[in-house]
Amino acid sequence: MKKVVSLLLVSALLIGALSACKRNEPEPEPAPPEPVTPTYDYQDGEYAVSYAVPALDRTLDYLTISIKNDEITIVEAGCKEDVSLPAPSEETSGDAASAPTEPAAPSEPASSEAAPAGESEYEAKANAQMKDIVAEYEAVEGDLERMEPVEGAEEHTYRFMRMMRTALKFAKAGDHTPVELGKYEDGSYEAVMPSFSASGWKDYVRLTVKDGLITDIDFNAQKESNPSVLITDDPDLNKEGATDSPSVYYPAIAKAFTDSNENLDSLSVPTGGAAAAKSFQKLMKPLLASMISGGGTQVTAPRYVDGTYKAQMKEFDEHGWKDYVVVQIRNDKVSVKEFDAVSKEDENKLKSQDAEMAAQMEEKTGTGPEAYTKELRSNLDAAGGDPVEMDTVAGATVSSNNFRLLVGQILATAAVNGDTEKTLEVESFPADLGPAEEEASSSSEAAA
Repeated sequence: MKKVVSLLLVSALLIGALSACKRNEPEPEPAPPEPVTPTYDYQDGEYAVSYAVPALDRTLDYLTISIKNDEITIVEAGCKEDVSLPAPSEETSGDAASAPTEPAAPSEPASSEAAPAGESEYEAKANAQMKDIVAEYEAVEGDLERMEPVEGAEEHTYRFMRMMRTALKFAKAGDHTPVELGKYEDGSYEAVMPSFSASGWKDYVRLTVKDGLITDIDFNAQKESNPSVLITDDPDLNKEGATDSPSVYYPAIAKAFTDSNENLDSLSVPTGGAAAAKSFQKLMKPLLASMISGGGTQVTAPRYVDGTYKAQMKEFDEHGWKDYVVVQIRNDKVSVKEFDAVSKEDENKLKSQDAEMAAQMEEKTGTGPEAYTKELRSNLDAAGGDPVEMDTVAGATVSSNNFRLLVGQILATAAVNGDTEKTLEVESFPADLGPAEEEASSSSEAAA
């Protein structure tokens, strides 16, 4: 028995000794991590893109970028005059077909200031614009979807965007072949109105671009109650033998566009087609921008035409004030620049400048012109630019309603068609149509 116990003790001691040895051994070092190979979207190198067709200002855009580990550097971006074109003094309206159409306002004529050495006046102006375009590109950190067209250089902005898109496409494939671009990006395009008109029609333009040129174009409208019915086929609108029906002026407008070298500013308007021509321009401006810039092929026209609009009440109110509003629209965003009223006694005097009246109104209603104008702007923004949905300002119901009327009339008429030249005259609500709450507030506000 003693021998067995001794053997057990010896075994325990041996096991303990072995364990102690293991504890004293250093831990093995972990295996080094596998090296991570970086992945890049683009292949390194230089990529050059240029235009083979001049812009409206006679210049050919060009761009070269360099890529290293997906870092994009603009090596050069500029414009050179197409000297193959006839001198401007020799061009006639019919000869202008060599210049592509700008989707927005065309660039102004070249500056009369002396051009830098080695540059023509056209090149100097275009290259100055290109610097602004590159600055815009850098400001949005190279995000082409966020780029805004540089004012006065819209066409060159869109051409720059297309050159950059093309360069990056070739960089993905590692193809360093220099690329020459045609007038437009090839594809099948469609532009539609955002909604049906009051008469129940929705205009559209469909066209095809092949080898940089428009090969066919269709301008028409679908019926709200039956989309299979086109306005050019509607028997109620197209009487036999009529020369001013949609079946005549819709295709005539499309033909006038192609005959004018796709220049919207030179678009002739056929008899009876004034409204349709405005609709065509509204559709084609964003579509041309997309065709030139290499953007999407499906476009919804903006609801409103960019610009500054003014509307005023038709008559002075019983206290000698006439409200007016100035609205600016850009990319369908409505911004109120001014809301005020002029005095009947002195039309150079504004309600916002009448400190005595403002003090009286604030005492009676708790608000005044400066305060309620600020709140009306805020309420319109909160309603997404919809004057019908915006809240009334407490203590300024009359002004709130006039504000709604004025802004609403601009959005319903002038802004839809781009009529920025004239001031709209708006009728006030008949007194007997206003609710009791409005009448009570009106008396307090008017008394002020």
